[in-house]
Amino acid sequence: MLTPPHQDAYNPGFCDCPFPNSIEVTSHKGHIPDLVRCRCGEDVPGNVSPWKWQTSEDSDAIVTDRDIIFHPTYSQGTAIVRGERALKPGMVHFWEMRVITALAGTDVMFGIGTESVNLGQFKFHFVSALGTNAQSWGFSYSGKVQHCGEQLPYGQKFSQGCLIGVYLDRTRGHLEFYLNRRALGVAYTNVPTDPDVVLYPMVCSTAAKSVIRLINCTSQPVTLQLRAFQALSKQPNKLAELQQMPGLKSILQSYWFLAPPVRYSRSSHDNELDLGDEAVLSSSKLRLGRKQKYRESDEASIDEDDLYANAHKIALRRSDSGDEEHASSVHEMCDEYFHYLL
Repeated sequence: MLTPPHQDAYNPGFCDCPFPNSIEVTSHKGHIPDLVRCRCGEDVPGNVSPWKWQTSEDSDAIVTDRDIIFHPTYSQGTAIVRGERALKPGMVHFWEMRVITALAGTDVMFGIGTESVNLGQFKFHFVSALGTNAQSWGFSYSGKVQHCGEQLPYGQKFSQGCLIGVYLDRTRGHLEFYLNRRALGVAYTNVPTDPDVVLYPMVCSTAAKSVIRLINCTSQPVTLQLRAFQALSKQPNKLAELQQMPGLKSILQSYWFLAPPVRYSRSSHDNELDLGDEAVLSSSKLRLGRKQKYRESDEASIDEDDLYANAHKIALRRSDSGDEEHASSVHEMCDEYFHYLL
């Protein structure tokens, strides 16, 4: 597992849109979405149709399709809510959740769990529920991840207005989290790939009147096409070139989560990368150093028009950095896919 340096400061929200407090949410008589009218378009890229949240009598939460109100009266323990559909094996899954209210208390966590997770187990106990045993994996608002009861530093603290993304590759057993559309690095590589193991998206909270909203979710079959775009996702300039090709533009839209839109900021220019967020959130110092080395190497030696050579360089870097598990397969994939493009 890759663990970036832990940061004590809270990460700012994804945008500067107004968000309600807990009292405004619970006293609101209409639809909760009416309380948050985001101008920044984070709902646009994906699609919430694959699944919604599941209502359960075992959990102290009110569920209305995309929204969860945890402990609507007061909190006396931990509520766990899961998605209504299982995450199918042999596919890549990605979903995003927006934190509507300020987070506080023992813990608020985002992640996955098997069908063996008892949603009412901690109804009267304040705990970090996801990851307490081998049946679940969780990412806490404190910035830590947990599995089998072991908590490890992973990212920055976060709260109201932030976007939490979950990327699950069931063919490789990889689980990764995103914060405000910045990839934090692979957290776990031990998620079961066995098709007989049933996994669900999950969220848990001990905080009274806390609200979480599902804003995007997608599930994609693992194909040569997906892996090729995944290999190129580390090269934004190359992806921008591909987006100009009529035959590929629509395909790239299906894989938007591999290179999500940059964070909105009134004070920044259009399409300007928030390098401060990237430095804090994306990975460990070792990987950040490796990124800088690759960036300098790219500027000096990569022909901007040579997508084929660039894709192979990505595979070489993975091999040089010790990631040999699929470096050779990326070479083969690039050969086949770019031959197809031509």
